[in-house]
Amino acid sequence: MCGRLYIGTAEKIPPSKLIDTTGAGDAFVGAILYAICANFSPQIMLSFASYVAATNCKALGARSGLPYRTDPNLASFNSRASISNLGA
Repeated sequence: MCGRLYIGTAEKIPPSKLIDTTGAGDAFVGAILYAICANFSPQIMLSFASYVAATNCKALGARSGLPYRTDPNLASFNSRASISNLGA
């Protein structure tokens, strides 16, 4: 096997805001797939997926906490992805 190992930081959730971890893994994988389709760099992809999964853990159920594309916190990921892809 050959490939690369990327290590990213995890989004921290204060214990008082952690509601339910149901769907966190699915949210992470879904965000990775979205980031691949949007041509995010691996570093941005990992922090983006971590943010989406953590946000999902702040609400009850598998989908009710998922952020919308209009979430202002997601704008920073989209702008960083656009900047990192200018040279690609």
